[in-house]
Amino acid sequence: MNLNDKQRVEMANWEYASLDVGDPIKIKDIGTVGYVEEIVDNKETGEQAYIITPEKLPKNPTSSDLNKVTNVTVLYRGSTMPGKGDDWVKDWINTDLPAGSQIIGGGQQKPPAQFKSASQTLDNAMSRYKNAMFDVYGHSLGSMNGQYAVSDTKYPDRIHAAYLYEGPNIHSLLNDTQRKTAEKLNQRIFNYIDDRDYIAIGYAKASTVGMLIRIDSKKASDAIEQHMWGGYQFDKDGSIRTTTNMKIQLKMAQVDIVMQDQLKTLALLATRLTKSGGHLSASEQIYLDSSEVFIIVDGVASMVESSFSEIIQVCRQAIKETEEHWQDTVQRAQNVASHLSYYEVMDALTSGGATKARIMDEPVTYYEEKMAKAEKIKQKYQVLVAEIKAGIEAQLSLDSALAKELQL
Repeated sequence: MNLNDKQRVEMANWEYASLDVGDPIKIKDIGTVGYVEEIVDNKETGEQAYIITPEKLPKNPTSSDLNKVTNVTVLYRGSTMPGKGDDWVKDWINTDLPAGSQIIGGGQQKPPAQFKSASQTLDNAMSRYKNAMFDVYGHSLGSMNGQYAVSDTKYPDRIHAAYLYEGPNIHSLLNDTQRKTAEKLNQRIFNYIDDRDYIAIGYAKASTVGMLIRIDSKKASDAIEQHMWGGYQFDKDGSIRTTTNMKIQLKMAQVDIVMQDQLKTLALLATRLTKSGGHLSASEQIYLDSSEVFIIVDGVASMVESSFSEIIQVCRQAIKETEEHWQDTVQRAQNVASHLSYYEVMDALTSGGATKARIMDEPVTYYEEKMAKAEKIKQKYQVLVAEIKAGIEAQLSLDSALAKELQL
């Protein structure tokens, strides 16, 4: 699912809904994006989660049915409100408070039982859906469960992405092995926090599970609303509001995920193209529909162009804003010290650390390097797509029967 930031928040919010197996998961402006396949309600630890598959499976799915599933979403639920439900004690007394105490106290690597059961939920699902990649969502306690689960999983290469919101930082509770896994998955774990939210603790100058995204938030009506995404703001395209630098990092990481998805598709296609040692034959019943072949590679080319062009555009805008910021700084200084000459104003700014190099030149160099990197990666994928299309055409030219079948 190619969701934007606002839609991912909507996806995460489904963790708090009362759902039954088979219920659809719907996103505004998109429609149904999946179905509840399993409900986790661990009475012993208090863990609650939903397992979502893109298509509705039969009531008693066979191994073949399960093996056809290529993507699974795990939604970890946040804490039950105190006094409501039969598991709030396990959430708050047995999990939230001990975890918070350890985080504030520096961490003692004693994860609560619910963290461990959340990890088991993820690995059990990965064992059940052997060919699927996994997206993980969680808010508050669900974020902590998600942080722990993706750090503790036996199958880190099958984590597609994790989107975690407003949870305390549990990095100090992880052991060395789990921290290495978290570091490996750093660019696939998006850890969003609102600094106005009192629940999102432990992030001051500390290592984190995944990329830390401090959002540009507004003040909500109360602490509960603030915690429940009430301060989140989005641009018209659904992108979350944060610093320009973080927007670039986010886009680069998200593009990389999409790129890896497309490369896997292309790798499967390449395997089929060379299944018979470099030559396809209709007699081998290897059928390649022309729309599948060329739409896939053209889709990659289009996506590459669009995504990296967006990154470059953000960088150019950042450069423009940086240059304007320097000009504004100089203008303000001249207005305040109108009795000084231009060079005296420049000396005064320099003595205060407000130099052109620091305010404009260094940031501009940084953004230019990001643009150059984006352009280089874009060209790399464009060459790859061209090579694959040339390879397809070469294969078809060797097999007139297949070419005729494809009507190419």
